Formats: sequence, C-alpha cells, structure tokens
Amino acid sequence: MNSFSVITQIIVFIIPSMILLYQYIFFRLGYSRIDVININPKELPLLSIIVPTKGEKIELIQGLLDNLAEIDWDKSRMEVIIVSDDTPEYFEEMKEKIIPPQGLEVKMYRREKKLGFKSGALAYGFEKSNGDLILTLDVDARVKKDSIKKAYLHMLQYGCDAVTMKWIGYSHNNYSLLAKGVMVSTIIADNSILRGRDKANLKVFPVGCGTMFKRSAIEEVGPWDYNMIQDDLEIGARLINKGKRICSSDSIVFVEVPDNLVAFYIQQTRWAMGSIEVLTRRFKQIITSKTSILQKIDAILFLLQYVPIALTFVAAILITVYSFLGKGDPLNSIPLFILWIFALGIYAINFVKVAKDSGLKFIEALRSLGKISAYTVAISPFITLSIINAFKKSRNYIVTPKGKAGKTKIAYIILAFGLVFLSASINYLIHYDFISGLWLLYYSLAYLFTFSSYGQEIK
Repeated sequence: MNSFSVITQIIVFIIPSMILLYQYIFFRLGYSRIDVININPKELPLLSIIVPTKGEKIELIQGLLDNLAEIDWDKSRMEVIIVSDDTPEYFEEMKEKIIPPQGLEVKMYRREKKLGFKSGALAYGFEKSNGDLILTLDVDARVKKDSIKKAYLHMLQYGCDAVTMKWIGYSHNNYSLLAKGVMVSTIIADNSILRGRDKANLKVFPVGCGTMFKRSAIEEVGPWDYNMIQDDLEIGARLINKGKRICSSDSIVFVEVPDNLVAFYIQQTRWAMGSIEVLTRRFKQIITSKTSILQKIDAILFLLQYVPIALTFVAAILITVYSFLGKGDPLNSIPLFILWIFALGIYAINFVKVAKDSGLKFIEALRSLGKISAYTVAISPFITLSIINAFKKSRNYIVTPKGKAGKTKIAYIILAFGLVFLSASINYLIHYDFISGLWLLYYSLAYLFTFSSYGQEIK
C-alpha cells in the first residue's frame, strides 16, 4: 500500500467514521439528559432582546413582536431592540407599518454607520440596551410562552453566564424534503454539539439565535466584534477564555430552516467560513483559556467541523485523477470500507428514529435523509472555497434567503463535478477496482441528484 492510498483511506473512511460515532455518543448523552429546575425567583430582571434585521419582510418582524408579547415575562421589565441595516426608505416604512403590541416596549434603530455585519448590529443593539440579561433572536425566531423564563431559570440553577436555547426547526414549505431533513438534523445537532457536550463537561459555544447572556459577562469580555462574520462563535471563544460558563438548556426556540438549494448553500458556506474565521482569529483565546487539555482539543475540533467535508472533496478530486493513471484501487481496504458503512448505518438509523419521533413517516424520513445528505455532499466544493476565504482579510456576510427558491449558477458546477466523478467511478469499476469505484459512484450520485432536485425546486 502506497502513501497515497493511506492518506485517502484516512480522509475518506477513518475521519468521517470517527466523527459520526463521536457525534452519536454525544447525541445519546444529550437525548437522555433531563434538566431539573427547582428554583423560582420572586422577581425577574430587566431583559433586552436584540433583533438584527436587514431586508426582512415587515410581517415577519411583526410576527416576532406579536410572539414576544405573549411570553411569560413581566413586560415592564422587558425591551425589544430592533437594529436595522436597511435603507432609510425601508426603515421609515418599517416604523410606519410595524405596530408594537400593547405593553411591549419596542425600540427601533437604524445604523447610520454600518460597521461589520450581524456582529456589528448586535454590538450596536447592546450599546442601546439597558437589560441585565441580553437575548439575541433572529426575526424568523419564535418562542413558546415559557421558553425565555425557562432559559433564565436554567441560568440561575446551574450558575451560567450564558445559556443556549434548544433549536427546533420549522418551515412554511410543507413539501420540502430538504427542510424536513434539516429539521431532523437540527434536533440531532442540538442534542450532540450542545446538550451532549455540555453534559460531558465540554465547552459549549453560544448559538446566533436564542442565546441569553448576562450583561456583566458581555461587559467583561467586550461586545461582539464587528470585524467577524460568525458572531456567536466569536464571542463564545472570548467568554470561554475568561472562564465564563456557557450552558445548554431545553428551552425551545423555533428557527426557520432552509427549504431549497440556494438557501442551504448560503447558510452552510457562511457557517463554514465563520467557524474557520473564529478558529484562526481566536485560537490564542482558546489555547490560553482556563480549561483542560481535553476541553481545548474538543473546542478546536468543534470549530473544524466543516473541514472533513472539504478534505473529502479534495480526496475525491485526487482519486478521480488517480483513476486515469491505472495504478489500482487507492481505497482498497475492506475493513475500513465496512467501518465506514457501519458508521453511516448508525447515523441513518438514528436519523430515521429521530425523524419518526418528530412525526415523519418511515419513507418520508428516508427521503429526507437522502436529500440533506446529497445536498451536503454537493455543496462540498463551495464549503472548501469558503474555508479558504476565511483566511482573507475581507469577508462578506450574506443573509440566508427565505421564500421561493431562486436560480443559481452553482447548480451547473455541481452537475459538472457529478459527471466527472461518475466517469472516474465507471473507469474504476471496469478495471475491477470495486471499492474506489463504488465510493465514487455514491459520491457522484449526490451531485447528480442535487442538480436534478434543484430543477424541480425552480419550476
């Protein structure tokens, strides 16, 4: 076995298998976790809810305000701060058409000087806020009546400086299998990377929508850095560095999930760039934090979560080129191939179980799994590019679009890669190099399926 075979087998089989099994262990920890709250304060502190917005529909913002008006919190001790990065004309229209619910204090600001993107808007909102508690929400977020109070009680019970809320996905598109797949994946991710890691005494990072902070904690580390794209991970790294405790709770926040290729591509590539951006620019804070070696390693691995997708794409390119050199089967390891199949099987079984628990039928769960898996593979080239872009001095923040699917040129790039990988797969198979041939066939079909599915989305 040559060095090329060893490297590609590690990238294609070992790393993905270890990640899937690692995440599954944390999922089981998080899924079985029960939070016991036995504290009931006489008075609630002043709460500031910061809502950054740009280009969002007015009715979406109104919907959030109407939702917040119903929560279990003394409205005299609560303020909602909307920070707009819209044009002056649209901001005036917002002020004219938005009707604050009775008893709910709503403050609307437009940033004249737009420093950064969402991070800058959050920092601006923090400056305008008065609350002892700071909660960040997106305009499409919705909460249960007791969600915010439960998050606060969790903070008190466990002595937290920040508390993440439990993401539950929703979509207005009841027919989108992608949306259903993302909803299930969101539940799995919340139970593994938040609740499971928290239970294992590892360091949890805040989430961008639905994290409650103590004002004092933010004041100690400084507000969000407007130079950074990934607001949640960035401030999380600094909180961890200062020894602040970030907890995960079972307090629910509903978040709208992508239901088409364009929205999914924009969201995932932004997150991929953001995680590496934070790793490279906050590496010192993580390494010098008052945490154990294991906690430091886990935090770094967490921020590297998109790298295996990029590495697999690069390996697929190299294996494709290798196929035309006639040097044999670089992935020819039956034990590792079986390990990979086993890990995929564990993930698939768990996905279907969670999907069925969420109300999906068996076939619908399988189709949702297939769709989100294919789409994730198909955007691998762009995730790879986003990781590279994270090292650039100038980076851009694109808001995840909502509503009807739009046309995009990336679909044709996806098709081109699919055809290239398929040709290499056929070449391996006709030379009886079965493992590389089968793996590339599986990999190429994700691209081809995504292109075909995208065509259905825009009809």
